[in-house]
Amino acid sequence: MKVLVHAALLLAAVAASTPAPAQDSYPSRRIQLVIPFATGNGVDQLGRRYAEVLRAQVNQPIVVENRDGAGGIIGGAYVARSAADAYTVMIAAHPPFAIATLLQKDPSYDAIGSFAPVAKVGAVPLVAVAAPSMPFRNWQEMADYFKANPDKANYAASGVGSPGQLFTQLIKLHTGLPMQEISYKSTAQAMTDVLSGQVQFSLVSYAAAISHIKAGTLRALAVGSAGRLPGLPEVPTLAELINQPGFEATVWYGFQVPAGTPADRIDKLYDEIARASADSRVQELMTRAGITPELRNPQQFAASIRADIALARRMIEVARISPQ
Repeated sequence: MKVLVHAALLLAAVAASTPAPAQDSYPSRRIQLVIPFATGNGVDQLGRRYAEVLRAQVNQPIVVENRDGAGGIIGGAYVARSAADAYTVMIAAHPPFAIATLLQKDPSYDAIGSFAPVAKVGAVPLVAVAAPSMPFRNWQEMADYFKANPDKANYAASGVGSPGQLFTQLIKLHTGLPMQEISYKSTAQAMTDVLSGQVQFSLVSYAAAISHIKAGTLRALAVGSAGRLPGLPEVPTLAELINQPGFEATVWYGFQVPAGTPADRIDKLYDEIARASADSRVQELMTRAGITPELRNPQQFAASIRADIALARRMIEVARISPQ
């Protein structure tokens, strides 16, 4: 009996002296935030603002790196190949996030399988704009003008597969309006011809349009958001105008990490992003850029991505774009 008691005491002593499994202290070193687009645009500004806030929250360096090119593919492919440890993070923008690879015969990554969603943080609507010199003052007048003058009905699109091009093609499908596409290499080039009245209208991001609208050099015809925007309360939504309830023409922003990243690190990163989303500095930038906050957790974001990619495939089919 004494032997048994002695053995039990010995085991207890050993157990007490055995250190407990170490808790994951993520993040314990610098995090690389990849922005797959050029500096200065909307997603770059938002990513850098989050990096600023997160840096103070986690007390670790957040290094921002722009890996621009091929509609976001270069940066996306880099992140997809990175270690699945949550130390390489991407802030993505959709539709470009998925559409770029859907236009490739040999995709550089799988928009669903190559990444683990962390958090969707917001969406910015597209706005249909035209120069004040156009012979119409609102969407309905433009529709009537296009029907009466199909040879003059056109719109500016900033590249094959751009959100403006694909959403305009969906609008064309729903309305039957005659619209000839005038394609440009960049939004800036497209905006120049819209501003000068060389092209009838264009569907561009709120951030690209709002300063021109406020200055009176562009007229807002419709907004692609789910509801009317506080900054443009008199401008109707596309859903109202084309009689398609639920129709939205927006670009969302969200954070992703390589597929296979441990769930506990994804959850920790989500918690920090959610906390940063409530910071006044992030909210101020979102308000100024016309971004509607839409915080979604990893599970909600994953479901949204699946639905959005299905829509992207449909948009490409409607636009009759073949993978290259």
